[in-house]
Amino acid sequence: MSTERHDADVYGQVLARIGQHQHEATNARFMVFQARAAVGVAPEQADEIVSQLEAGAVAGAHTGVSESSPPHGSEQRFEDGWFAGVRAVASDLLRIADTTAAQRGCATSSALLLARLRQLASPAPKTPAQDPVPAGGEVGR
Repeated sequence: MSTERHDADVYGQVLARIGQHQHEATNARFMVFQARAAVGVAPEQADEIVSQLEAGAVAGAHTGVSESSPPHGSEQRFEDGWFAGVRAVASDLLRIADTTAAQRGCATSSALLLARLRQLASPAPKTPAQDPVPAGGEVGR
């Protein structure tokens, strides 16, 4: 088995775990927005709460990345590259946290999506079927 194949398998597992976290986050967002609606909290306030929580999670990832260190005893060039990579990732995470904190409109769009999904899930009203052939089996007499 080549290293490339092993790396692809590991990365596939990472992507699967990330996908699971994204799915769970979407479900949690819907629950927050539903609870908000049930107690009369304005959609704007729910958006602010959720975006602050999500931005905080990204900021936590930023802290984890920023506090990482190269392996002990690494060569100077490796350490320089390590810290350049950490700075690049930390900058991206900061941009993502800022963007996430500013997101608005999710509560309203989630409420609309949920209403549409409920509408699609509810049984359609029954209407009497039109019988193209009159009783007795004769057409157009």
